[in-house]
Amino acid sequence: MADSGLQDVPIDSHKVANSALPSGPDTLPSTDSDGVLVGLMNTPETGYSEDVTAKSDTGRSEELEASATSEIAGETQDFIPHTEVLGDHQSTRAEPSTESDFLGEKNEQNDIPSTLDGADVSLTPGDTVSSAPLDATRDNMSEYTDVTLGSVLDQPNTQNTPQNSGMPQLSEEEANPILAQFMKACQDGDLAVVTDLVSSGMVHTEDTFSEGITGLHWAAINNRITVVKYLTENPYSPADPNKLGGTLSASPLHWACRNGLVYVVDYLLSHTSADPTLKDLQQYNALHLAVHSSNITLVVYILLKCVLIDKSIYIDEADNIQCTALHWAAYQGDILTVKALLHYGADVSKVDKSLMTPLHWGFIRGYKSVLAALLEAGSDIFHKNDKSRDSFGVAADMDCEATWVQVLKEADRDARRNWEPNTHLLSAKTAKLITFFTPYVTLPIALHACSFSAGYAIPKLFFSVLVFAASIFFLLKFIIPTYLRKNKALFQTPYLAGLFSASANWTVVTWIFVVLPKVWLDRFFTNVALAGMVVLMTYAFFKAMTINPGNVPVPTDPKIVFDDVKRLVALGKFDTEHFCVNTFTRKPLRSKFSRTSNALVARFDHYCPWVYNDIGVRNHKLFITFVYSLSAAIILFSSLALKYFEEYSEDMGYSTDTEDICWLLSEDLCLGFTHRHFVFNLTIWCWMQGIWIVFLCVVQTFQICKGLTTWEFSSLDKKMSSSAYNHSTVPGDFHGPNGMPLAQPMSHDHHHNNGLATCFKLLGLDQFCKTLKVGLMLLLKNTTHNDTYSSIESFDIPTDYGWKQNWLDFWFIGDIEWRNIFYLPIDGENNLNGQLVDYYKLYEYPPKLSGAAAV
Repeated sequence: MADSGLQDVPIDSHKVANSALPSGPDTLPSTDSDGVLVGLMNTPETGYSEDVTAKSDTGRSEELEASATSEIAGETQDFIPHTEVLGDHQSTRAEPSTESDFLGEKNEQNDIPSTLDGADVSLTPGDTVSSAPLDATRDNMSEYTDVTLGSVLDQPNTQNTPQNSGMPQLSEEEANPILAQFMKACQDGDLAVVTDLVSSGMVHTEDTFSEGITGLHWAAINNRITVVKYLTENPYSPADPNKLGGTLSASPLHWACRNGLVYVVDYLLSHTSADPTLKDLQQYNALHLAVHSSNITLVVYILLKCVLIDKSIYIDEADNIQCTALHWAAYQGDILTVKALLHYGADVSKVDKSLMTPLHWGFIRGYKSVLAALLEAGSDIFHKNDKSRDSFGVAADMDCEATWVQVLKEADRDARRNWEPNTHLLSAKTAKLITFFTPYVTLPIALHACSFSAGYAIPKLFFSVLVFAASIFFLLKFIIPTYLRKNKALFQTPYLAGLFSASANWTVVTWIFVVLPKVWLDRFFTNVALAGMVVLMTYAFFKAMTINPGNVPVPTDPKIVFDDVKRLVALGKFDTEHFCVNTFTRKPLRSKFSRTSNALVARFDHYCPWVYNDIGVRNHKLFITFVYSLSAAIILFSSLALKYFEEYSEDMGYSTDTEDICWLLSEDLCLGFTHRHFVFNLTIWCWMQGIWIVFLCVVQTFQICKGLTTWEFSSLDKKMSSSAYNHSTVPGDFHGPNGMPLAQPMSHDHHHNNGLATCFKLLGLDQFCKTLKVGLMLLLKNTTHNDTYSSIESFDIPTDYGWKQNWLDFWFIGDIEWRNIFYLPIDGENNLNGQLVDYYKLYEYPPKLSGAAAV
């Protein structure tokens, strides 16, 4: 059984001779005589190690599944996800959550067990069973597909039974306790013991037991970087990094790659003669094993160094069954690895021994994102395997035909034309314009129809709602699919931006042609102020909507990217928090990948559907200007509308007929309700918009004063409670540039949204509630001594330099001069702690003044 990861397990000597490193995926789709995929069959020699225990140096441990400790058909199944009997169509098809994110972003790993955080692998007592010849192939293994874990574990153990039970047998460890002590010290990272044994000559670094596994193998798989360095650099007997060991004849580099240990791999490839082109008995090279690990950071590292720069590995190198790295990534349902391989040139048309493409293998897990990525990359959906099954046949065998059809439809394929790409009469630009301007027509119709004072209030209200509903249905059915097929969420279209624009347009038109002639003399300065706010609001709105929000430039030269990777490795920060695995570039501080625009946005605040754009370093000031001016415009227009109703009332004279009709309203508003219902309805509509706009103003102002963006503020509670898993594999004995050990978070946070949460998010009420919560916490902290409310103050905000400095940093670029308040960033420049910084290249915060209190 897998160890809990909390205690070291001592070596059991009788198991050493049969041990080696865990291998990659060990199950392949098998077919019956009719070519129907009936299950997953075991490939020869897929186990590197028996009874391997994964342990985390940081407290995170994932218990291996039952199948990871059993040996079927003479092959161990370590580190392989338990897969259902596909012939019975019981595979799981649920798409993994992709929200973090921070990462905001979770990798679709299909629950593959791994030890990416510096696993401590120790030999443990256990039994193994062999029930099939080792040279079994995919074509002759059908008889073993029905072997279950229970049947294997119930079999008697005969492998390690002594030939002569009457004669005591000494294990290799008992016969050579010094070497056993050395091996355990390599596993545990006990540098003192290793140094003493090697320097004294009691142990040679390449001494092994009968299985041929060296101490370097054990140190590599356990992420013991200091021991790895000593074994390869010591002057007494330097270890050979290319020595093969274990039942699969694997090198220490293979062991480290299979466990996704980036820092060990980096050291072996950069400071030793480790050869990434070496293959084990299954013909797996470093790239194959990195893909098996599902650690995207290691995959990117191998792709950059070995595939693109050194060109020592061919990206479509095949293993012993002609599977490429892309085949394995598709099989694992690992969308990040699939995208990385496709980005760097993997061929989707490569076939294995059964003529199956990566797309065929993707149906085993059936994840939409993987299938969609392979389809977008040009996979041939009609290619047939050796059993004449194309993608539709394989999808039917895997019970995910509905998912595949949905992927094709979202890719704009037409089933009536043999799944050829659709042709549209409208261009994407024209369709977006129609979406944007539709509220210009529906809004005035709905407002004019709501003349409730004339009777039939409910039918008129129903008609108004029906106008909006019908227009939205028409857009979603015929217009929006022209440019947005994968996700038809309305807030990802220009509709809401058009709705605001239409509201502002009809308000301005009503003010100019209806209200202004009546009140321009009595409210002259109010009208002038409103005109100024309208001009400022209109400019800020369209500028914020059309400007580049601050997309970080992505280098095209892999050498530049790899240089950044090497810097991050040296700092102990090569993880998904500091490296973007979507754009394959180093992440500046405060940046975030936007799934809406598919770009890495510098000083990312949020995606705003009301301006149909991300809000980042280049348009955040515009957005705030728009929000403030809009709030002021609503207040000014409301004042003028009330004055208009008053003037109209005086012209008409008072009538008691309206007292019973609108007893909740004032006299002036009642007259508007009964006689000027369009102006009245427009005013009420503006007030409704003004409610959430005021909330937004409060939230944004608070965040600016605290030196936070909306995204950072949303992540504050999550960071105080737990940190999201970021694919970091920093060794526990790794020391950064300052010589201090680095700690790393390893927990994983899951977040789920429902319809109410989406509505709150759309209106900004979620942020307002969080602002009230934090504000109350700060207030209670200042008025009480209860430590319960001090979490936010105890959590360091590196961008909070005091409310005054934060406010000036937001509005000014460069020196604090009035003319600089009107400047917009040309690239990513902006102030931070009074210094001009480039947010495209911001990798370190300006220091805070020692002892200075926040103002």
